[in-house]
Amino acid sequence: MPRVLVVEDNTLVAKFYRLALERAGGFEVTLSEDVAAILRQVGEHAFDAVVLDVSLRDCHHNGRPIDGLELARLIRQTSAGQRLPILLATAHAMEGDRERLLAASGADAYLEKPIYDPQVLIGKIQDLLALKNDGT
Repeated sequence: MPRVLVVEDNTLVAKFYRLALERAGGFEVTLSEDVAAILRQVGEHAFDAVVLDVSLRDCHHNGRPIDGLELARLIRQTSAGQRLPILLATAHAMEGDRERLLAASGADAYLEKPIYDPQVLIGKIQDLLALKNDGT
């Protein structure tokens, strides 16, 4: 069963992701905003993919707040995180945001919020996992 980390500060959205991914997608889901724990678990290869909200209220690293873009960069700096599929989920849906956010974060894919159809989220993660597995 693929393991997905979800980093989302909106409790209702996080619950929606968990239900969609576990029930309809067959994934094992971990919800967390604890940056130290996330980086430790990434280093332990605890996840097969990550879903990151861009705007995070409760994530801190080295005593200062960070957003999902910076968290994605921190994940990429770990040896285990270099090939870990990262999906940005964001309400920032202006023209050009996709390219800018992907470039700034090092993430693999971008999904606009709100997400109403669980299959859209599930499909994006399945696509990322398939690409990762094709590359190994």
